[in-house]
Amino acid sequence: MDARVLAGIDLYGRTLRYAEVECYDVERHGTRHRLLRLGSCDFEFDVTRVLWSAPAAQQQQSHQQQLETLGKALADVYESTSAGELRVVVHPPQAYSFFAPAPAQDARAARLEHFAREAQLLADGDAADGSGSVRGNGPSGARDGLHVTADECYAEQGVNGRRAWFHVLALSGEAHARFQRVMHTLPLPDFRWTISMEGAARAAVLLEHRRRERPLRKDPSQSRGAEPWGAGAASAEHARTEEAPFRLTVGCYAEHLELALARHGQFHFALHAPHAEPPDSAYFAAALLERLGLAPPSVGQTFVYGLDADAASDDFTALGRLTETLPEPLDFRPIVGLDPEHLAEDFDPGPYVPCVGAAL
Repeated sequence: MDARVLAGIDLYGRTLRYAEVECYDVERHGTRHRLLRLGSCDFEFDVTRVLWSAPAAQQQQSHQQQLETLGKALADVYESTSAGELRVVVHPPQAYSFFAPAPAQDARAARLEHFAREAQLLADGDAADGSGSVRGNGPSGARDGLHVTADECYAEQGVNGRRAWFHVLALSGEAHARFQRVMHTLPLPDFRWTISMEGAARAAVLLEHRRRERPLRKDPSQSRGAEPWGAGAASAEHARTEEAPFRLTVGCYAEHLELALARHGQFHFALHAPHAEPPDSAYFAAALLERLGLAPPSVGQTFVYGLDADAASDDFTALGRLTETLPEPLDFRPIVGLDPEHLAEDFDPGPYVPCVGAAL
């Protein structure tokens, strides 16, 4: 049985949240995931600022000590890890994030160089970016050089041949160098940055897949339709998916909202809304759909996650009306086979979605 293990961390405010997930194939059942590690660490300082902000001259020593503290905490967390890679979550205010097309036949190096030039133009002008950033929201230190990655999301056939769409993530070169120093203390061979919305979209897709594998009972949390699972359920579900192929995720945080769409199992598009609150989610979801030329009924399911996400609250009533879905918590526990009874009764999976999603 082939298996791979990935680790994911999310640094937000004073808290580090971490996860480790094993992915393996089971004959006749496809891919499965098993949670190996999940938890959080609280610090006396803002770990987000330590990683993403350059310190003033008089704060250099304390800043270095805080980086060392972060490194020691991560080394303790992953002391006995078998993960082959650590994925570090980036929330959209901390980086430039945008989607761009490129001919599928382009060489990888040339394509990345092109995207890096586009990202540098954003940094130089501190202009609006594809994830919804506005002037003044670019990553700290961006003008001193960017670390840029580009991952293919999906491809489409055009009149001039096959065209691939990429998600481009560009963050401060200084922040990248800081975390490279932290990595020297960890028993992990490599790391990569990943945008928080991609992990959330991945979790939404896998949660839906897990639900489809339970054909003998009705799933009460389905956002559309009331057909019971059983004979003919697979074809009915396929018809619903074709009618409404998109899955919408909304992440709620103190200083922003982050929204993503997944389609046919793939990360499709995303934006973030600075200074927005959960009741604003309908407005920004409508903006996201309009940008892509999509009608609201094309959304088949809506999930919420984050620090301030209560799917049952009135905050998401307008979002539900817009998409004609019932917003629900993005609960990753069924994906990783985690029995809710093994956790505290008041455990909230919402804040852990980015780090678990990164490790999936």
